[in-house]
Amino acid sequence: MDVPLESGELTPPPASDAEDDRWCMAVRLLGRMERQLDEVLQRRHTLPLSEYRAMCALSRPESGGALRMGELAERIGMKDSSTTRLIARLEAQGLAERTPGAGDGRAVTAAITDAGRERYAAAASTYRAALGAALDAARANAYLADLADWVRTGETRPLPHHGSSYGNSDRPL
Repeated sequence: MDVPLESGELTPPPASDAEDDRWCMAVRLLGRMERQLDEVLQRRHTLPLSEYRAMCALSRPESGGALRMGELAERIGMKDSSTTRLIARLEAQGLAERTPGAGDGRAVTAAITDAGRERYAAAASTYRAALGAALDAARANAYLADLADWVRTGETRPLPHHGSSYGNSDRPL
């Protein structure tokens, strides 16, 4: 049942025990995939998954080779303070550098170096092979099959309409 707010908008009902159980299962299974990816990168490239993801984000054409620290944190799913420490580690290895943000002396921008691009490129095929294997394995899991299919194809199955007036399926999470 939707609950009206003072503004007149409707808010979704709280999650049920079953929904919470399914969410916890998905988090556990995704965590398992993350550990597998991290282990493969560590074993073959002595590169933690978090460092790989930062170099990946900084290497994307849309980043222009550099991102503000807060934007980088958002893209890789880390807190700002953790991202700052991560970039410091990459900087110590010569894989990234920090510079003052353009137009705002308080902002700090992280940029990938040529050595960082090389390190990222060397690990990318290993990461993608491991990700592909993990996604294919996830397709066999009833809780992750739809998510794995979406990651693989970019397509979603239509959801049944439940008459709810909240939410917008076109909005990204």
